Amino acid sequence: MKRNRKKRPVRHDGNLVLFPDLESRLLNKAMTLVEEKKYREARPLFGKLLRLNVHDIKGLYGWAICSVELGEYSQAEGAVRQLLTDGAPYYYDVFRLYLTILIEKKDYHMALHEIRKVNKEKDMSADLQEFLRQMEKLCEIRLNEKQNRGGAPGRTAKSPDDASLDLSGFKQADQKTRLLLARNLANQLNRKSLPKVEQFLLDKNQNSEIKTVLMCAVKESGLVDGVNVWKFGKVYHATFNENFLNKTFAGRVEKHIRDVLDSENPTLADLAADVCRFFTMQIYPRPFEPPSINVWAAVFTVQAAEAGNMQKDIAGMLRLFDVQESDFQKACSMISDVERFGINE
Repeated sequence: MKRNRKKRPVRHDGNLVLFPDLESRLLNKAMTLVEEKKYREARPLFGKLLRLNVHDIKGLYGWAICSVELGEYSQAEGAVRQLLTDGAPYYYDVFRLYLTILIEKKDYHMALHEIRKVNKEKDMSADLQEFLRQMEKLCEIRLNEKQNRGGAPGRTAKSPDDASLDLSGFKQADQKTRLLLARNLANQLNRKSLPKVEQFLLDKNQNSEIKTVLMCAVKESGLVDGVNVWKFGKVYHATFNENFLNKTFAGRVEKHIRDVLDSENPTLADLAADVCRFFTMQIYPRPFEPPSINVWAAVFTVQAAEAGNMQKDIAGMLRLFDVQESDFQKACSMISDVERFGINE
């Protein structure tokens, strides 16, 4: 009778690996969780990758991204510093993330130091230069506010007038940077500078997605209860209440999508929910036509199936959501009209 011998662990690149291809399995599982926005579940898997190899680039970057999404910026900062020290590929993308972390931590002195250090380099793209210019300005404003708050009694930070309010950075910025700029703008806005933003919102030639971000900044400033905005060929009045950005309607549509799909096809449910959140926010304040939860749940599910290269059985989905073909076509017509003007352009 043969004695069972213990299986010796396999050595891989100098690291002890208990199972073949453990690193690739961990990475694949972690990336799947990130795509599903399950950052709390994904981060420990990136941590296991780092225990196998403390310099693993994907492990460090994944740990940093998850930590940022969870709001744990100190955890993210350590991983990003390691990436920058190790000379990771896509250095400037990593640096953008590092700068975002410093600003979220309100470490404006360190952010300015890093910006001015990297500004000495000569191979930066125009996009990165604009990003750095905007972040430098944001940090200087924040430090000026802190200094003035700690100064003599009665002294207040200087508020920008309409001439000094700069909206140009929004055009070059990516989505996350726009949110940072919007947060900064909300703190700068006053009665004197507000008209410049209102003028931008009514400009027919300005980007629709930027207008959505700017409306968020105006709402956060608390100066007014609503604004007029030109979107999709006409002027709408956006009201800053619980229905702002169609949040109530979007929540009801997403709940219906999950009620119908979660048990049968959770992946499609997640994709459809993402489509729902993006579309409902970006078309605001245009009303939905028709204003039906069932119809839009079906529409977003069909769009998600198409975007995810899944089987698209429109007739079957209409039956699943109990939607008439004529109502579905009305909703599709509205989408076509919106796309004619452009959501992101």
